[in-house]
Amino acid sequence: MINYIEFGDLVSIMQQNFELFEVYIVSIDWARQIIQTLERSRNVIMHSGELGRKDIERIGTNIRDWVSQVGN
Repeated sequence: MINYIEFGDLVSIMQQNFELFEVYIVSIDWARQIIQTLERSRNVIMHSGELGRKDIERIGTNIRDWVSQVGN
């Protein structure tokens, strides 16, 4: 079923199953902020757009924050 969700739906899944995720994420709001930031860049790419250098750096920062909190 995970193959049929939208990127932004991940927060809803985490929220509905928080007991499974609470050991990994700081809070739902923290996860929502990172996923929303990444989703904006994902939408640009998926609609044949190009990301600027600052956008790419922002993605890298958010992914590093996620990996340092959640693990790889």
